[in-house]
Amino acid sequence: MLPYASVALLAILVWCLVQSRACHGTVRVSFAERARLSGNRVHLAVYAALFALDLLVVARILPYGAALGVTAAALLLTDRGISRRVDYSLLLTFVGFFIFIGNLGRLPAFSQLLQRIVSGHEILAGVAASQVISNVPAALLLSGFTEDLPALTIGVNLGGLGTLIASMASLISYKLIAREESRVKGAYFRYFTTTNICFLMILLIFALFFRGWN
Repeated sequence: MLPYASVALLAILVWCLVQSRACHGTVRVSFAERARLSGNRVHLAVYAALFALDLLVVARILPYGAALGVTAAALLLTDRGISRRVDYSLLLTFVGFFIFIGNLGRLPAFSQLLQRIVSGHEILAGVAASQVISNVPAALLLSGFTEDLPALTIGVNLGGLGTLIASMASLISYKLIAREESRVKGAYFRYFTTTNICFLMILLIFALFFRGWN
């Protein structure tokens, strides 16, 4: 992903330069949670340790069951009130996506269709699927229908751009804006979508040419 990340960074720098000269006004957004989090070093230390623990799970060094137990115990002891601030609707949405793609993958007709669509078109398939079911579920769904996992990895990473649902991180940011600054959520959504589509087109064109050269 290094070539694509480099192009993305360059595109961001250029975009920021253009926008800083073109825009004459700014929209200030503040979040109350920032003060609470930055003011509690114990919580930040616990979260950092738990994040490192989760990375070990992703690397298959630790079993996920043990990490889940440690996480639950640590939060219960140090930040019991966090359970009241969790966005459960977002978590259920994410779980729903995984259940949905799991059921789709078991349908013979749909599996055969995916096999024909994905094979040889992993980048485009990854981008397209990410726009409607988010890029992480798309990666899990499509990975069983191709052997070219590097191309699929590129597709679902680029597919995090585009629609609001393409990446759960984008959806989280929008929900924060909508909750804290509802008066600008419409403008934010329009600007976000326009910007993401532009970046997606730039990176997708680069990916298709770069893969062709290699």
